[in-house]
Amino acid sequence: MRDRPAPAPPPTPAPVYAIALISASALAYEVLLMRLFSIVQWHHFAYMVISLALLGYGASGALLTLTRGRLLPHFGPAFVLAAVLFGITSLGGFLLAQQLPFNTLEILWDRRQWLYLLACYLLLFLPFLCAASCICLAFQRFGGEIGRLYSFDLLGAGVGSLGIILLLFLLVPAELLRLLALAGPVAGMLAVLQMGLPGRLFGHPGLRSLGALGVALPAAWLQPRLSDYKELSQLLRIPGTRVLAERSSPLGLVTLIESPQVPLRQAPGLSLGSPAFPPEQLGILGDGDALTPLDRYDGRREGLVYLDWLTSALPYHLSPPGRVLVLGAGGGSGVLQAVYHGAEQIDAVELNPQVAQLVTRDYAEFSGWDLLQDRVNLHIAEARGFVAASPERWDLIQVALLDAAGAASAGVYALSESYLYTLEALQEYLAHLAPDGWLAITRWVQLPPRDGVKL
Repeated sequence: MRDRPAPAPPPTPAPVYAIALISASALAYEVLLMRLFSIVQWHHFAYMVISLALLGYGASGALLTLTRGRLLPHFGPAFVLAAVLFGITSLGGFLLAQQLPFNTLEILWDRRQWLYLLACYLLLFLPFLCAASCICLAFQRFGGEIGRLYSFDLLGAGVGSLGIILLLFLLVPAELLRLLALAGPVAGMLAVLQMGLPGRLFGHPGLRSLGALGVALPAAWLQPRLSDYKELSQLLRIPGTRVLAERSSPLGLVTLIESPQVPLRQAPGLSLGSPAFPPEQLGILGDGDALTPLDRYDGRREGLVYLDWLTSALPYHLSPPGRVLVLGAGGGSGVLQAVYHGAEQIDAVELNPQVAQLVTRDYAEFSGWDLLQDRVNLHIAEARGFVAASPERWDLIQVALLDAAGAASAGVYALSESYLYTLEALQEYLAHLAPDGWLAITRWVQLPPRDGVKL
């Protein structure tokens, strides 16, 4: 009898679950970096993250084109190594980038800042290079299943993009960075199990140690280091200043501070001839910037006299309003100004629900919310969208001062569009005014004049 040929070994299955996890983690990491850049620097640096991701994915294609012949025969170890390296570089790259003395405000006259920026790019594009290498290797190794691989890749990307938004409501960015760092080793483990690879690929002590590094790092190491020129950094240098509360969401990092030794005094536009001083104040900051005050209110009108000496009080003297709409409630100064001038009904719109929670729940006794809620309707919504959807008309629509003086004068917002001040938005506001109503917009004084000219 002839010997029967040995049966061919079953084909190695594609690591589709690992690909989905890597793709989800890469997209989540991209969104998380945008949040971290907004906190550490300013929001316009978030756009840099898109170029980082594109650079990493593009570089992986070039790299694998040159090394394809060497890597494909060792697909399993190469895939697992790239997955584990994604976890290591996503955490380690950000930690190292924070150690760079990069200062965006010196970039025009200090040539070293360009080198620091380049080093930052090289550190932060590595996770995207590793994630894209996993996907690219799988596409090359399992070309016959490209449709199936691509579907898991897209599914993971969609889940990661949406999942990170939900997770940002539950965890602070630093903890999310730790969580995403673990996704790399977990994806490597999934690949080992699904493809039936030798367990030693993932059981190497060095890889296990590196995978556990994200869990063991102290939380203080992961905290974003704010620019020295952000308001929160400067305020915390004042003796006695401390953080009372911190809330994180996709809309920003909200920080509440108090300064008992050197009292906070935030009253933009206050006349030098004002006979009254602001009451005790706490400070609310978004992403470490754009300080807005939270005034103590105990129901006495005398404590709000200073609000009548702000430039924003002008429309109340031109025509006493019955119904007022405050766009950008923040800490509530605009609302208290309307209360002081006897407005009959006040609608206040605030975009960030966590700011509203601080004012109306966590520090309701300080803000006097219990005394205000019968006269004030607080709406959690985007300002322009709220106006467009409302059938109401108001005697006064007050667009509050929504950004920081330093950032505005430095031109930080030049790369950020604001739909509150477009032609269509102004037409919408005017259409929702009662007969003889007023539209009041408060902006910073700038030299040379910019916002005033635009308005």
